[in-house]
Amino acid sequence: MVKQLSQLRVKDVMSKDVVAINPDDTLHEALDLICENRVSALPVVDSHGHCIGMLSTSDLINLTHELDDELQNLGRTSEMKPQWLIEQLAEALGSERVSEQMTPNAETIDQELTVCDAAAMMMRNRVHRLPVIDRNKKLLGIISTMDIMGVVAEGAAQPTN
Repeated sequence: MVKQLSQLRVKDVMSKDVVAINPDDTLHEALDLICENRVSALPVVDSHGHCIGMLSTSDLINLTHELDDELQNLGRTSEMKPQWLIEQLAEALGSERVSEQMTPNAETIDQELTVCDAAAMMMRNRVHRLPVIDRNKKLLGIISTMDIMGVVAEGAAQPTN
């Protein structure tokens, strides 16, 4: 028997194999993890496994916009070679720490709440994923809009009685 959407808990649909990163790691390491694992964000966890923030591809894109603004202000864009830009970006990503670009105190969710609660929280906070934590803020998994869409699509495919 298939559970109704309103009965599904976050723990029923969350991804448990989560790729996370340490706040002291570099943005270059974060970008490597994002690319290698084909994810769009990384929960940031401390040495005790507590979720202390999120680093998304949007955060990294914002960093490139900042670099672009700096280059515009220097007036060097017309004379700059693409290789120089790549080197500058690599330098920025290589030395800056995750803690400097992450979203601290990102919205999180308890595994016992419903999938509907997760969807409402994502809508309210305009995010695409929520780290799932226990009472001690230890990272247990992550639930994303794709996880929720999968449940909705699966339910839509079920025949009604």
